[in-house]
Amino acid sequence: MQAAILRAVAGMVTPLGVRLLIEELRCRDWASLTLTGGRHELDIRFDGPGAAAALAHVVAVAPDLDISIPGHILAELVVEPGTADDDGVALTINALVIRD
Repeated sequence: MQAAILRAVAGMVTPLGVRLLIEELRCRDWASLTLTGGRHELDIRFDGPGAAAALAHVVAVAPDLDISIPGHILAELVVEPGTADDDGVALTINALVIRD
């Protein structure tokens, strides 16, 4: 599941000359009365001269992405911008993935 999300984001930023670096991945179980799944948190960093522009693009576009995850539904995707420094920009992607 996390790999599908990372591939989709990498596909958006790689053409901009930006590298996606994975800093930390976390998942915790999630359930409602009738559904089960997981909440995924992906801490990543964009490196390269276009990192700030790539972050703005991902913040604007990612929540509306249709990412295919076999046997699951991506119910929610939120991008939280983090800190920026000379090495690039950090961000966290929060995703709710439900079993289909």
